[in-house]
Amino acid sequence: MVREGELVEILKIRALPEGSNDHGALIEFLKLYRDAVQLVVNRLWNLDGFPSISTLHRMFYSKLRELKKPLRSTVRE
Repeated sequence: MVREGELVEILKIRALPEGSNDHGALIEFLKLYRDAVQLVVNRLWNLDGFPSISTLHRMFYSKLRELKKPLRSTVRE
């Protein structure tokens, strides 16, 4: 079992650039991830079968790219 503090550190290591302590960026990343997963689940939920990789790409690529756009304005370069 991972404790809360350890979980935050694990997420920081995976989601933020090395040496960053920007918890706001971590929260934004997690919100973006949540929204992306929900978008995919909602679209796939009622399908009869599982689509091919190329069909999945056509279904989601542009939508997932659109989710990322608001994040770019909040990230410092």
